[in-house]
Amino acid sequence: MAGIDYYRIAVEVAEILRTAIPNVQVVIEEELQLAYEAEPRIGVYLESRTPSSHQGMSAGRRTRMQLRISIWVWCSSLERVSAIQRRDELIGRVETVLMENRTLRTPEGEDLVEGLWLGGGDLPSGQLPSQGFIAGGEVIAIAELSSEV
Repeated sequence: MAGIDYYRIAVEVAEILRTAIPNVQVVIEEELQLAYEAEPRIGVYLESRTPSSHQGMSAGRRTRMQLRISIWVWCSSLERVSAIQRRDELIGRVETVLMENRTLRTPEGEDLVEGLWLGGGDLPSGQLPSQGFIAGGEVIAIAELSSEV
């Protein structure tokens, strides 16, 4: 049975974000060290997959899944409010980019998922020892996808 290439989906999300949001470091499945950085950072993580509620038997020839993608943004500043404002702006930009590309269409015109919607996320912030402040934000994206034999 043909499988779903989950990592390819993460790569495409990262590439879409890199292209649409300049001057931001985008990584895939890498642990981000919390430290003061002049440049904002985005991390793309494949979190989980679950069978779609629309999963039919289809004679055992089709699999439908929902993929949960966690996208973390991190911004730092010497001032707490500035770090939080930068984070909020970057979250808005990430969400807008994803809303404009709900099928993760590749440059070759291939839709990698059937649909994509947003699902909230956490908003931590804090002080870095003698370095300033950092604010993070999670954007949860749920992708609907399928695979056939």
